[in-house]
Amino acid sequence: MAGSRVSGDARQRTRAYLREHARRGEPVPDDVLTAARADGVHLLMADRLATPSLVVELREAAVVEALMARELREALAELAKAGIQPVLFKGAALAYTHYDRPELRPRSDTDLMIPPAARDEVARALASLEYEQPPEIDSTLAVGQFHLVKTDHHELVHALDVHWSISNVRAFGAVLSYDELARDSVDVPALGPHARAASPVHALLIACVHRVAHHGDTAQLLWLFDIHLLARGLTPVERESFAALVTSRRMRSVCVRSLTLAQEAFGGVDEQWIASLCSPEAADEPTAAFVGGGLRQADILKSDLAATAWTSKISLLKEHLFPPASYMRQRYPRWPALLLPLAYARRIVSGAPRWLRR
Repeated sequence: MAGSRVSGDARQRTRAYLREHARRGEPVPDDVLTAARADGVHLLMADRLATPSLVVELREAAVVEALMARELREALAELAKAGIQPVLFKGAALAYTHYDRPELRPRSDTDLMIPPAARDEVARALASLEYEQPPEIDSTLAVGQFHLVKTDHHELVHALDVHWSISNVRAFGAVLSYDELARDSVDVPALGPHARAASPVHALLIACVHRVAHHGDTAQLLWLFDIHLLARGLTPVERESFAALVTSRRMRSVCVRSLTLAQEAFGGVDEQWIASLCSPEAADEPTAAFVGGGLRQADILKSDLAATAWTSKISLLKEHLFPPASYMRQRYPRWPALLLPLAYARRIVSGAPRWLRR
């Protein structure tokens, strides 16, 4: 977990530096730099404070970002040729819509939302640019995404996380559809004529959901800074739209939690507005159980089953326990076909402790 290897005091002081309580050129203690790096905000701190020890790293990040942006423009253009308009969201989108410069928002991949029926078309279109899909489960219920990876001639890895669902956790998966994201999406001129990103209202909801649904309500500073920038930038009309959206989607507990942590960390978010999102009914929302973290994979599976229609519950369990034979052959290439049932048994037995671990 990011930030778990550094002291709480160092993280607290990192927050203070990012709240602009420090002067440019002021020396930053080593433990604060370690905490900032662990939480993914070291480049942001380097830029704000002109930290000498990170100047070279900041320049390198700008070069890498330029190469990533060029590749992303080409990928989006190729998808446009195939008649597909993805919507960028999470880190890659926010880097261009809310950060002063995109290299200040580190990320390991680019998240794209596509129409559910376009999965095969996307894979085919990007195969022409030498993107490959690593071994992973082909599923319609257990997962809502697949990955494409390419290594360019600079040995830089370009990773695309292609979604048809916002989250693999089914209680959150239907919070926003592709059609909704596409309808309200905004242009991202720096990434070319085919780049569209989630609207500020949708982006804030996704940012609040992401850290709770997928990362156990971890208070990583990078994710909280995303929420800080998004919430601070909403217009009064957008605030009203956000409140209506999280109420209708029953996501108030998750969003209040994320907004509160962002406000505590960096300020700038109207506390009265956050309070207006609170409601006694929010405690009964299905996703409220995820606030505070501590859920086991078995608990998440229980939640997934509760969010799945009766006619699909068996299919969901089957996808978890018995992925396609093609996937198993890729994961266990040395096992002969006759021993494939043993490979399934090995996978289930070896994975059981992880499902019960907190």
